[in-house]
Amino acid sequence: MSQVSGRLTGQSSVPKQGKANSRASGRSSSIRFRPILLSAASLLIALLLWQLLSTFVFNPFLIPPPLAVIRAAIPMLLSGEIFADVSISMVRVLVGFLTGSLAGIVLGVLLGRVRLLHDLLDPILELLRYLSPTAMIPIAVIWFGIGEMSKYFLIFWGTFFIVVVNTTAGVWRAPMTRQRAAECLGASRLAIFALVAIPSAVPYIVTGMRVAMASSFMSIIPAEILAADSGIGYLLQKSALLLQTNRIFVALLTICILGFAFDRLFRFFVDRVLTRYMFYIAIA
Repeated sequence: MSQVSGRLTGQSSVPKQGKANSRASGRSSSIRFRPILLSAASLLIALLLWQLLSTFVFNPFLIPPPLAVIRAAIPMLLSGEIFADVSISMVRVLVGFLTGSLAGIVLGVLLGRVRLLHDLLDPILELLRYLSPTAMIPIAVIWFGIGEMSKYFLIFWGTFFIVVVNTTAGVWRAPMTRQRAAECLGASRLAIFALVAIPSAVPYIVTGMRVAMASSFMSIIPAEILAADSGIGYLLQKSALLLQTNRIFVALLTICILGFAFDRLFRFFVDRVLTRYMFYIAIA
């Protein structure tokens, strides 16, 4: 009887274990797809709200419904018009963003480490960073004309100060306990700077670059509206002159999609390459 009962209990435990494993796998799959489902639901709600506003609240000419915008976008995609403007604008954004980020990181590291340099330059930077790229358009046109350099300069301007401020704060707040521990182990000042101060500033630098990326996309539009004959900003200006609100919304959606995609790519790169630095301060 005991053997029979043992066999019976053994046989009954196998299905229970299988059920538990299936439940665990179901939960893990639901957790894996939860962000995707929530994002899809958020976009669906936004489209429904957009449709309601354009149908019942505002004139459809002022805010065209989503289907009208899609119908306007199809010929622009098939003709390649939108791709030409996007490629031109993205080159300008990338050049200005990368150069502004690099210069901001270098100067921010120096300001965070050299107290005298920080005290000398910080008031100047605090004054200049309140000048928006839009305010600098006239002087950029005077200095560089309406060519590509003026666009690069305006995006550089919108990127540089954000990255400088965040990098300086990150280096300035390097954990003193780690620095003193490195000193006790015989590390030189250069080693402490390279192995403690800079890694502790990585989360601040990444945050500054993400904010600066949004500023880069916001800077390119007024620059192309006022001093360009190509790009997404020029497309907006041309559509506004012809009162083509459908094409205006196509350009606006293009900017939003590109900014969202670049931000997700940047976050993916950070998660893959810089993950071990992101919690450096939290464990200090």
